[in-house]
Amino acid sequence: MKSFPKSLSKLLLGAALAAALVVPTACGPSQEQLEKAVGDYIQKNPQALQKPIQEAMKASRPQRPPELPLAERIKNAIKVPIDNAPTKGAENAPVTMVVFSEFQCPFCKRVLPTVDQILKEYDGKVRLAFRHNPLPFHPNAMPAAKASMAAKDQGKFWEMHDALFANQQDLSEAGIMKAAKEAGLDLKKFEVDFKSTKYDTVIKEDMEFARANGATGTPAFFINGVALKGAQPFPAFKQIIEALLNPGSVPPANAAAPAPKPQ
Repeated sequence: MKSFPKSLSKLLLGAALAAALVVPTACGPSQEQLEKAVGDYIQKNPQALQKPIQEAMKASRPQRPPELPLAERIKNAIKVPIDNAPTKGAENAPVTMVVFSEFQCPFCKRVLPTVDQILKEYDGKVRLAFRHNPLPFHPNAMPAAKASMAAKDQGKFWEMHDALFANQQDLSEAGIMKAAKEAGLDLKKFEVDFKSTKYDTVIKEDMEFARANGATGTPAFFINGVALKGAQPFPAFKQIIEALLNPGSVPPANAAAPAPKPQ
């Protein structure tokens, strides 16, 4: 069970005590008596803590800064190199979508149908590039990243990409070898490359770039350098892509709001 933050626990305890006890002005109850009284009250009146719990959880959530207007985000776009990255789509596509991803993240898998939809609907207009960001709390993400690079050396990165995500529930060494077989790799060469350190520098550079540019989680996209974080729905991608393909359709960041129409 997920533990509550200390601040949240204190708020809950305070709410329980306030609801359960009439605190005397002297000679208060012992700690054991307090805990028993609170436990008994919560067991008999669970609904009484529903609102305090909701309010405490809301207060404990970090506040996200408001999102900048799209024109401002395009203006602040960054250059994202893809020199060593595997790509998919037309090389001369006007829009390049770079994803910082990893193979153990469930959200990276969840966004795959959306990415496929983008490449289908914007065929010839959007190119996809993959860069690595294996998160430290996913122990199999780094080995899987190395496995995908070993597959890239055999010209089968995307086949291995799909096989790793399809086998996401088992990214152990045995699971990775199974994925390599499904991807049609030369298994002897793959195993030697996969277990080497030859890809460590490239993956580390990807990770450092991602974190230096605010992509601390996965998946994180840069669409012609415009950041979009998370497994967002198709319309969120479409809004950015359409704006990049049709620059005149986006009002300037400092544009005044349209005047209200007369009634």
